[in-house]
Amino acid sequence: MTEHKKEFYRAKFNELFMEFTRYLITHPDFDEDIPQGAEVILVDRHDSGYTNYMLKKASKKNVVFIDVGKLAPIRSRLRKPKIISRPPAVIAG
Repeated sequence: MTEHKKEFYRAKFNELFMEFTRYLITHPDFDEDIPQGAEVILVDRHDSGYTNYMLKKASKKNVVFIDVGKLAPIRSRLRKPKIISRPPAVIAG
């Protein structure tokens, strides 16, 4: 596996980990079935390369696999952006 591919999978894991953490915050009951101290492995059945990468990194004991399913589209948090003809005076100096 190339370094570029490993870097891509690490970035994907970081994104999925952040999304899974958000999910746990909004769905606290979900983690009741995860044993205390278990290693959580996030897998994506739609991306076998990523899943294989994660499985190779997993320990052999006390592991829980979470299929991440599908991600909803990312939405912007911007509210009422507007185009301006020149920067505001406070920025322009």
